[in-house]
Amino acid sequence: MSLLLKKCVFCGEDIEPGHGWMYVKADGTILYFCSSKCAKNYLKLGRNPKKVKWVRKKPKTQQ
Repeated sequence: MSLLLKKCVFCGEDIEPGHGWMYVKADGTILYFCSSKCAKNYLKLGRNPKKVKWVRKKPKTQQ
């Protein structure tokens, strides 16, 4: 049995099935959020995840 994990659009955390929010925009784009905190910051407040301190930053991989 494989679990399809979605990624939060704002913070990048994995969302387990049955958790989080799914927001569908008028143009058909689907946005997944792990919490209402992420959804409000992205949709209502229009914040950029790169500038928010509590969002976990992934280290860049060297190629």
